[in-house]
Amino acid sequence: FVQLTKVPVYCATKAFLRSFTLSLRYLLQPKGIEVIEIIPPALNTDLGGKGIHDGNPSVGDFIEAIFVQLKEGKDELTFGFSDVMLKGSPEVIKNTFAKMNP
Repeated sequence: FVQLTKVPVYCATKAFLRSFTLSLRYLLQPKGIEVIEIIPPALNTDLGGKGIHDGNPSVGDFIEAIFVQLKEGKDELTFGFSDVMLKGSPEVIKNTFAKMNP
């Protein structure tokens, strides 16, 4: 997860959900309850204004990829940029943060 500093509350909420999901997954595992996290990247929606996200992947492509991962039994479902960031090294995360927050 890489923060976009101009929207701190939005990013803090996403960070909370990530932490909460990891905790729930750990706590519920002994009871056989699976907790699945969907980690979307920025997608082509009108969130924040029409046309702002036109260069991002479509919601349809994202949904298709998520269903494939569900069928594969994954518990952290990613797509594009979110997959890169989830697997990214500390150096990759640091460099991405610097690019996103000039």
